[in-house]
Amino acid sequence: MSGPDWRRVRIAAYAAFVVGLVGFVWFAGIPTDRLGLAALAIGFLSIGLLGRGWQAWFGLLRDWLPFTAVLLIYDYSRGFASPYSEAQRQAGSYPTDGVHNALGLPLQVRFPIVVDQWLAGGTTPTQWLQAHLHAGDAVPWFGALVSLVYVSHYLVAPVTAVWLWIRERSAFRVWMSMVIALAVLGLTTYVLLPTAPPWLASISGDLGGAPVGRYTSEGFDQIGLHTVGSALALGQHLVNPVAAMPSLHVAFATLAAGFWWSRLRSPARWLWWLYPLAMSFSLAYGGEHYVADELAGVGYALVVLLVARSLVGRAATRTPTT
Repeated sequence: MSGPDWRRVRIAAYAAFVVGLVGFVWFAGIPTDRLGLAALAIGFLSIGLLGRGWQAWFGLLRDWLPFTAVLLIYDYSRGFASPYSEAQRQAGSYPTDGVHNALGLPLQVRFPIVVDQWLAGGTTPTQWLQAHLHAGDAVPWFGALVSLVYVSHYLVAPVTAVWLWIRERSAFRVWMSMVIALAVLGLTTYVLLPTAPPWLASISGDLGGAPVGRYTSEGFDQIGLHTVGSALALGQHLVNPVAAMPSLHVAFATLAAGFWWSRLRSPARWLWWLYPLAMSFSLAYGGEHYVADELAGVGYALVVLLVARSLVGRAATRTPTT
């Protein structure tokens, strides 16, 4: 008696996976938590291993679980960097005057405002963009693009990791190591330099001039994904609201662009640099980050890329001892 046709089984399983994922996104929103994204990635890759034995699946877990565990520790340790209590985060109440984190380090409010006002000649780029592009309550035509670019932050690292695990395991390990390094650098800075973003400085009265709205999730309403936008907005209130310096959204966009730019040879590889530019625009326009935060994110990512390139180059030229 012949066994199952595993190719057909895998095709059917992939179809069910896609249908289930689309339904989940439609009713519950795009998953942005680390555990959920890791489960999706491992589940997707597990389908491709159907019929290839338990040893192949254990190899998948061996590659993914250590990195996932480190990133989960990073996620759950971010609360230590926040100067606000759980009750304040749940209520969305974030005072800025006289606020210190667990290490006694003060919340930075004025410094990024001064930098951005210097860059834009008196106002901040966020206020200028919102005044010219978001007049009134109407969502502009590009609002959906802003929201999609913003939420891509949660997907670029795991999607890249899935692709590399399938195609090139050594590059997968390099990528995941860079992701962890960048996350740790960001968390360390959040602890040492808690910084209020534009939307918070505006509602607290620290940023004078035109009020700053938070527009990164409203674009989903434009395309009928109301649940997605609501879930994203809720998630924004449950994370550390003063993890602004550096912008890890821009940092990971830059990391992805630099990583793929260095691996591709086609002239089209230069298009990858449009991604961090689009992310920077979306965050500044959406009131999430100052340009100063974004420049810091670019700097952090470039450091990680250069160090990784140096280490990989040394490993490639190292002569094995006999």
